[in-house]
Amino acid sequence: FEQTDATGTFAMVFPNASQLLRARNGLGYLTIISIQFGVQPLLVKQFIDKQCMTSSVVLCAEMAKVVGCLFIMFSDETGKRCFSNWKMQDCLVAAGIPSVTYLIQNYCVQVAYQNLDGVVFNVLNQSKVLFTALFSFLLNGRTQSSYQCVALLLVTAGGILVSLPGGSVSDGEHQENRPWGLFCAVLASGLSGLGSGITEWALQKHGRNSFLLSLELASMGCIILILTLLLGLSPDAVRMKESGFFLGWEVTTVIPAGGVRKVT
Repeated sequence: FEQTDATGTFAMVFPNASQLLRARNGLGYLTIISIQFGVQPLLVKQFIDKQCMTSSVVLCAEMAKVVGCLFIMFSDETGKRCFSNWKMQDCLVAAGIPSVTYLIQNYCVQVAYQNLDGVVFNVLNQSKVLFTALFSFLLNGRTQSSYQCVALLLVTAGGILVSLPGGSVSDGEHQENRPWGLFCAVLASGLSGLGSGITEWALQKHGRNSFLLSLELASMGCIILILTLLLGLSPDAVRMKESGFFLGWEVTTVIPAGGVRKVT
């Protein structure tokens, strides 16, 4: 039987991509995310100029998420199944608050990237596990085992150690704004935990598809970001009017700006 619609085309080209990545409890996705977390700070420092507006980088990343989710969803029947019963009300309930937290989180992450070295950022970024466990307990009532609590304490201790002066081998250019970078990294981790708690509530208690929720979060983030720029509510609004939206951009800037993450 010949398929001629978009779903059939994606399915013919990548028939088992989604299934392979989901195998063994999502081991494929876990591997991709682990590699991205390790490489992303290095890519940001290498390819994103300090003159680039944070809004432009974040918007590009959100748009990349939209494209990536649509691509994967329509590589099989997931897209058809999700959109056949899609309702705006359900979207706002599941993705409204998390979209705002993820948008602010992306701002903080970009600032932290520019003011911390890769090792400090990645170690401190793991504190999101602690915040995720906290909000998972507060919002969903999920408790942790004794071993998990010990692991959370170790993660917290590691974050504290790398935050101390002299705790890393930072370049001289990072020292001046190091406190600001540390604050943004911790704030991003806290917002990540809050968003993850709400997302867990939407995925597990309401059975929402993870790709659909990722798509909704990214789409609403794009809308909010564009509105804040047009209405002058964003810190980058004035710079955008004076120098243009793609100030400091080069062709290679899209490499770190296009990181796609799946909501888990």
